[in-house]
Amino acid sequence: MTEFLEAGRTLGPVSEGLVPGFRYSSEAQELWALLIGALGEWEQRANQASAAEGLSPVSAWALVQLDPEEPISQKQLAARLKCNPSTVVDPTDRLEEAGLVVRRPKPSDRRVNVLMVTARGAAVRKRLINRLLKPPAAFQKLPAREQGRLVDIMKAAVAET
Repeated sequence: MTEFLEAGRTLGPVSEGLVPGFRYSSEAQELWALLIGALGEWEQRANQASAAEGLSPVSAWALVQLDPEEPISQKQLAARLKCNPSTVVDPTDRLEEAGLVVRRPKPSDRRVNVLMVTARGAAVRKRLINRLLKPPAAFQKLPAREQGRLVDIMKAAVAET
């Protein structure tokens, strides 16, 4: 922390709503807290978007992860969702009951069923994606050049090493 103070920059307090009474110990920690704050509306947005489509948040996110052009198995969906394959059974059952996906035998291996997004499912998926990925106002107000810099920085930060 001394190096930041010497450079004339002090680290500020974390939002009282995030960790009351805590002060950042590094710029990396401050960056992480800022990102958490920027994503703070995500859960509320996901709940609202899924409710607007009559889905649970889990079923809505499962639908978002299904590419209408590339049917996949429930096992592959579970891998995308980073969960146990048994966890996707209920959400995919609900998507099928709602007419958003259908299960069909995989042409190359009829022992495996794949999930295919219906036309209605593709429309719901598109609305969900539009709502979920609409940038927050704070990001939209940044100049395009700064948005590009932030994208480059974040890509570098999350790149697998």
